[in-house]
Amino acid sequence: MQGRNIWTSVQGGGQSAELSCFYGGMTPPDKPHIYEFHVYALDKMLDLEKGFLLDEFYREMDGHILAFSSLISLIEYVIIYFI
Repeated sequence: MQGRNIWTSVQGGGQSAELSCFYGGMTPPDKPHIYEFHVYALDKMLDLEKGFLLDEFYREMDGHILAFSSLISLIEYVIIYFI
């Protein structure tokens, strides 16, 4: 299930939650940036609908986290080749 991207508010609220549920690429695309991957082991399935916000995700997990791990990476340069 995909949550809504945080830059939806930049759109002035005019973009639907459905259109805001995708990976939008690196930001900024030409400068170093950080990726964060968080993995949670939970004792229940979360009751969230497509387009949920991050605070809704955390609220739904509250009290149900059994284990947690993170990977944080600084990406300085990316080359993508299309064939």
